[in-house]
Amino acid sequence: MHTLAIPQVILELLEESKISYQIIELPQAMDIQDAADFLKDDRQYLLRSVAIRSQSKTMLAVLPYEYLLDVRNLSLQTESDVDILSQEDSAKLFNAGKGISRPVFPGTCRADITLDPSIFDLDNVIMESGDPSILLKFNREAIDLLFKDCQRTEFAVNTESVFAGRNSTEDTSVPDSTFTPIRLKQRVDETFDLPAMPEIAQDIMKLRVDPGADATRLAQIVLRDPSLAAQVISWASSPYYGYQGKVDSVETAIARVLGFELVMNLALGISIGKSLHVPMEGPIGVREFWKQAIYTASLSEKLCKAMPVKQRPERGLIYLSGLLHNFGHLLLGHIFPPQFKLVNATIEANPYTSVDDIEFYVLGVTHEEIGAWLMQNWHMPDELVVAVHRHHQEEFWSKHAVYSNVVLVANRMLKRLDIGDAVDKDLPESTLELLSLDPQLVEDAFEALRLESESLDIMAKQLVA
Repeated sequence: MHTLAIPQVILELLEESKISYQIIELPQAMDIQDAADFLKDDRQYLLRSVAIRSQSKTMLAVLPYEYLLDVRNLSLQTESDVDILSQEDSAKLFNAGKGISRPVFPGTCRADITLDPSIFDLDNVIMESGDPSILLKFNREAIDLLFKDCQRTEFAVNTESVFAGRNSTEDTSVPDSTFTPIRLKQRVDETFDLPAMPEIAQDIMKLRVDPGADATRLAQIVLRDPSLAAQVISWASSPYYGYQGKVDSVETAIARVLGFELVMNLALGISIGKSLHVPMEGPIGVREFWKQAIYTASLSEKLCKAMPVKQRPERGLIYLSGLLHNFGHLLLGHIFPPQFKLVNATIEANPYTSVDDIEFYVLGVTHEEIGAWLMQNWHMPDELVVAVHRHHQEEFWSKHAVYSNVVLVANRMLKRLDIGDAVDKDLPESTLELLSLDPQLVEDAFEALRLESESLDIMAKQLVA
């Protein structure tokens, strides 16, 4: 039996308590997400833990891997606000853990353990062992014995409950602490709640349809916002665009480096994005928003160039689509700060659940819908509205679906870099066919982007400063 790599403190605990177990050997060292994929149908028995801090007390909340940790309910149960510890801080709690393995055994970690009662409905459970290449399986009798002294708190939600009412559009007239799609849309549609489109963005929108528009007139608009002008010049001067001369003005940046269409859409996206007041941190905070925005816009542009000429979307609009596709996150943070905070915490507690599913469970609506509502209210281009609304939807086709489909492919590729909110890394063959995108050209575009990551990180940080 392969037990040598399991931490001695865990082996001693199991031996002293006379707890029997089975060993599941993994083909290689795996984190819990990869282990869950390896288990396939048996993943329903896998347990995971979330490190939390409540009332200045650190705890490990343990639940079935496939269940969602309901942060709002946990706060109610503990009668305290709950903070989710970072991966780095949570790793420090495991005395017996080796790197990516987080074994939750009483007395072997630096935190109290609280378990969701759903664990005790399982016939057996599978747990991390402390060795990332080994899992341990326990029967029901062993579960009761192992966790007999641990606290039990109801905070987990099964998959059926998460998706319950997904297609419901009825308003239930419930208290303000609960949102439904219709009520949230009403709030978004009420103009006194909506942020006004920035004046610069309005003027750029007018310029878009003006046949007499040129670099000089666009530069005049950009120069009205010194920070925007500085960003345009800085980007044009960066190694990313490879211009050898000196960029001494916004007009030079437009005419000689970036081009009219790109600067127009870039300025439009930045002026809109920076007009909202949103918390900086969190998985959907401003910092992560702009990083994903810059990467998605850049990769979308590269994918556009890889498409057959006759099928290519407008370069500037595809860049803008990548830049603003997750704009609903900013709007959510601007208009509904408490709900924004709750969604952030719930995403942190459930890194293996899609952001869309979490948003719908918490709010009854997704960021795509929220963002699309504002884009329509602001009379933004239909191409952008489609990209914002449909960028996670496979096999979607309409007049402007090329924009959402390109962004979808970019999002899936960026998942490889752990950037963004895509559910998986697989590229739908049907989407590639609709775009006439060769898989190898997609890989080449991604590799080119990866080599430019340092420049892209700098560009993203400039937008946060």
